[in-house]
Amino acid sequence: MSNLTITAVLTTALFFLISCSDAPKQTAEPATLETQSEAEAGILDLQAGWNSISPEGETTCSDGSPYRFFVRPGSTSKLLVYMQGGGACWFRENCDPEMRPTYSINVGENFHPGSTGIFNYNNATNPFNDYSVVMAPYCTGDVHMGARDTVYPGVEPGQDDLLIRHQGRANMQAVLDWTYANVPQADEIFVTGSSAGAIPSPFYASVIADHYSDAKVAQLGDGAGGYRRINQDSQPDEQWGTFDFLNQQKGFENEKPEGFNYERLYIAAAKAHPEILFAKYDAAEDGVQKQFLALGGSETTELKASLTANHDDIRAEAENFRAYIGGGASHTILRRPEFYAYAANGVSIRDWITSLVTGTDSGNVTCILCDEAQFTGSAFPPAMQQMWDIWEDAEQQHVAPFQIFDNLYYVGIDWVAAYVLETSDGLILIDSLYGKWTTQLIKNIRELGLDPSDVKYVINTHGHFDHAGGSAAFQTQYGSRIVMTAEDWGIALAEPEDGRFYQPTPARDITAVDGDVIVLGDSRVEMFNTPGHTEGVLTLRYTVRDGADEYTAITLGGVGLNFSGVERTETYLESYARLQAMQDGVSVSLPNHALMGGVFKRRAALTDRAPGDAHPYVDAQGYRSSLAKFVANAETKLAQEKAGTAKDPLEELTNALIDGDNGE
Repeated sequence: MSNLTITAVLTTALFFLISCSDAPKQTAEPATLETQSEAEAGILDLQAGWNSISPEGETTCSDGSPYRFFVRPGSTSKLLVYMQGGGACWFRENCDPEMRPTYSINVGENFHPGSTGIFNYNNATNPFNDYSVVMAPYCTGDVHMGARDTVYPGVEPGQDDLLIRHQGRANMQAVLDWTYANVPQADEIFVTGSSAGAIPSPFYASVIADHYSDAKVAQLGDGAGGYRRINQDSQPDEQWGTFDFLNQQKGFENEKPEGFNYERLYIAAAKAHPEILFAKYDAAEDGVQKQFLALGGSETTELKASLTANHDDIRAEAENFRAYIGGGASHTILRRPEFYAYAANGVSIRDWITSLVTGTDSGNVTCILCDEAQFTGSAFPPAMQQMWDIWEDAEQQHVAPFQIFDNLYYVGIDWVAAYVLETSDGLILIDSLYGKWTTQLIKNIRELGLDPSDVKYVINTHGHFDHAGGSAAFQTQYGSRIVMTAEDWGIALAEPEDGRFYQPTPARDITAVDGDVIVLGDSRVEMFNTPGHTEGVLTLRYTVRDGADEYTAITLGGVGLNFSGVERTETYLESYARLQAMQDGVSVSLPNHALMGGVFKRRAALTDRAPGDAHPYVDAQGYRSSLAKFVANAETKLAQEKAGTAKDPLEELTNALIDGDNGE
């Protein structure tokens, strides 16, 4: 595929991106956690943002390490209690940290509740924005419902016995005791959990409702509704000691170990509290649930059938139960960015959960086309869907991170670039990817021996989701400063036209203008506003090093012609005329889409480079030629627009897909 065709692909694909609207300035969530002792009283006495609480008593993680939970103060009348997921274990192989553990073993020193989904407090449409939140991490392997220290004998020669502290019930009681003492008058309560945390959520909703007898309570189990036979086959509750306490709780006195399954928790809770609306969310073919069903001896080819059967069992005994089955194989929704994007049968998952929060019964929702996840907004045309599938394919998008210069690294994926500039005082990240690829980006940084917590600045070349979508993660988790122009802050903070393009909303931070410079340690990044691709797109100029040699590098922030109109195209041409006027002295081109600069082709030459050979990325003439081609593409577009013969973007995309070459 030629450079012209590559540009056409990206131009047409990005043509469908979000519209540019602005949003009010908001305050960033603290990136660090305040630690409190249990004795410090009152949720309003806590610091803004997340606080780490270290309870006293018999709390523990599976390995005997200390347990702690997290609190974010908000309204004292509104309370969200969230139980974290993280797998489970009930036999030696999946309990032993040295074998094949399938659970979170402890609450690590760097644990943070996160900043996506319902924990994204910069998103104005988050139904829990004003709630006080109590977040219970999970580290006992017992779905928060264990009450026993269990010894698992060795299964291999020479193995010692293994003690696992399945004390999830004690941990949760400590969480609840603190909550009762510090949030005494909650009027609206939402009890929920994801994965392993979803399983006990109806039980703890019942317990909490007993305490707050005058409050309006709602419950949601997120991503654990398909475990139809796991307990009947392997009975993990016996290893966990669940029945050491379950029958002592009001409403659960008649539950028995024989034939027990997780739907019994819903049925008992719903009967004990007919005023509460209990609910479940699941993806129709959740791959994680299928894995755990297989561990329990139940191979499930179609999870939706198990989900439906479980729902029917609950509804047969309780009317106050609702369910939402979305499409695809993803696992959980509450803490995923897609909380603001997924839909099924025309109903947004965010809107459906909001109805639970507000007490409006939106009924049951089931996907129609369940093989793939569905999103808010209109369905993609076939050509765009084909491109999206490529963008989301892990195998096609994986790029092993690599060092380009002594102080510069590639950490992006195949279709979107991201670079780390290493300085004497920390890291500067150029573009932050999006969705699941932000997690991969963080892994890539670590794989290179760098620390993502050293990222002091994230400079997004523009605000489209694929370049700015990881901003909130770096801002919240690592305290990174986020840099964009005012126009592109508007894009990043806007509600997208299509749910697939949703990006977790960062708090507005540094607003760059043309000519601004970011200085960090021994490095400086000059920022030039080169409008066209977006109105505020940034082109970056900085120095890269190869031994004793230094070179001037450019990252073009917006090559794609994803806009319509003669005036806008003329603006683009003016920007590139300016870049051509600045091209002297620039010898390295590292654009924000690697295919547009031969980044991967040059990587092979870099790997084979012999001592004394020229650096393959140093190519002043290649940069000049690229600028000339981008200008030619824009001139062709302008001529077609003036003549009224501009091609349909989808036709261009279809042709580019048929062409099929990867451009390298």
